[in-house]
Amino acid sequence: MLVLIFMLKLILNIVQIIIGVYWAGDVARQNPKIDAFVAQLELGYDVFNQQVKDIKISEGLVTLRRLYGWTAIALAAVFFLAGRILGTSPKLGVIWSIVFLVSGFGWFSIKWCTEHKKTISQYGSQIALMVFGPLLLGSFDILMGTPFVQIIAEPFNQIPSVVPWQFPHYTNPIAVGTVMSVILAAFFCVYYAITWVLSAPAAFLSAALVAIPVALARIVHAIAPRKAFFGFTVLIFSVATLWQLWL
Repeated sequence: MLVLIFMLKLILNIVQIIIGVYWAGDVARQNPKIDAFVAQLELGYDVFNQQVKDIKISEGLVTLRRLYGWTAIALAAVFFLAGRILGTSPKLGVIWSIVFLVSGFGWFSIKWCTEHKKTISQYGSQIALMVFGPLLLGSFDILMGTPFVQIIAEPFNQIPSVVPWQFPHYTNPIAVGTVMSVILAAFFCVYYAITWVLSAPAAFLSAALVAIPVALARIVHAIAPRKAFFGFTVLIFSVATLWQLWL
């Protein structure tokens, strides 16, 4: 632990020394190559900071969602190709699986929270058909004398062997269809609630990943609106100093 603290303090001191040399200005940039490198660094960061500070959170989430999606696709392709070429590796497979699941769920959570109404309307008709389908089949069975609802309800009769709950053994197809529709409706309500419980924190973290860099870029711009890189060094120097005091 002491070694880690020492290494961290050493790194922070080196950062402060580099920033102090940069603040020395022309005295430290007498070498033409160093001066050209610093000038390019300042120009590049100025452009970058200008772009970041003007990003809207919604736009950043759209970009991050695309990044999540492409990352998941790329990982799936690499995992498949690596398995064919290099063979299977349990440790690497676990790492890839975790990153794939995180990327995939990150994509889904942003889509669910930002396009909730669109997602519901997209799948609403299929869900409604699944929920009210047994009730419609029950009505059809009464009219046509078919046993479709009883066939579909058969798996539910196996539930008592797994959990202490008994599916009502009605003989009326509409009654059976109604019970099945209620069960399916309850399932989708629970699924809907669980989806929000899991997706909302993940989407919040993704929004934080966008909001924090934007907020920092705006702070840098507020410190040094004409030369953003100077403001960035002020921010880093302040953090390094306060961090050392905390250590």
